[in-house]
Formats: sequence, structure tokens, C-alpha cells
Amino acid sequence: MGLRELAFQLSAITLIADAAKEAKDRLRREFAAALEEVGADAAKAVLAGAEIAKVSLVQPKCSAEVIHEQAFIEWVRSNWEYEIVESVRDSFRKHLLESIQFVDGKALYPRTGEVLDFIASNQRDPYISTRFKDGGRAALVEALRAGSITPTEVISEELLMAVGQ
Repeated sequence: MGLRELAFQLSAITLIADAAKEAKDRLRREFAAALEEVGADAAKAVLAGAEIAKVSLVQPKCSAEVIHEQAFIEWVRSNWEYEIVESVRDSFRKHLLESIQFVDGKALYPRTGEVLDFIASNQRDPYISTRFKDGGRAALVEALRAGSITPTEVISEELLMAVGQ
């Protein structure tokens, strides 16, 4: 394949990838809204009567994060001096952060009830996850190859937007 053909194919794939990303983002927004509308958190993707994937809204759990490293180190030093090397061991840090409870936005160490003002809540936004069932991805590829579904059916709106229509 020559340089011009490679450039052409790369240009086409770039356009398709950009449109596919826009389509995926749009479909995720629409899916999240549809889930909220019916009060669900997941739906099955079905092709020719067979379940090929499960698409779900993932609600990440709230996790603790240290916001004042020095205060955290001093607190650990005063309670578990043997856990201090030059910093808190990663495994112990993870253990402590996973045990933190949040009450009224404040980080509490559950064993003592201490408010730890050097730790804050790190709440992540929910996101959409697609998990293919065994054989689901292959079935979808075969449907695309056979022409029973086409990429343009899925991303036609974004392809039009990419050229300003």
C-alpha cells in the first residue's frame, strides 16, 4: 500500500473514529437518561434474539483520599509509628482510606470516631459500562460483516455533524 493510500485510509478512519466517539458519548447520555426514566440501572443488548451484552450504569463508590499529606503522615505516626518509613506504606494507606467513613461530609476514622480533616471524599461520576457476553462481540462482528447492521446506521448523525450538516 502506497503512502497516499495509507494517508487516505488513515483520514477515513480518523473521521469514523471521531464520529464513533461522538456517537458513543451521545448514546451513553441517551442511555443514562432512559435508565433514569424507567428507574433501571442496566439493559440487555440483543441481536437476533440472543443477548450479546449487558449495558449498565456504574455508580462508583465514594472513596477517601488524603488532601493534606503531612497531616496524614503525622496522624499515622502518632497511632502506628511502625507503619512509617519515609511515608505511609501503600498497602496501609489503602487499608486506612478504605475504612474511612463520611458523616456530613467529614472523614471519620471508625474505630476512634476521630475527624480527619486531612482526608476528603473523592466521589466519581457514574459512567456507562458495556460488558459483552461470551460470543457477543463475535456475533456483532459477524452481523457487521454480513451487512445485517452497518456502522453508518449507528453513527450517521455524527458523520453528518462531522461535515457540518
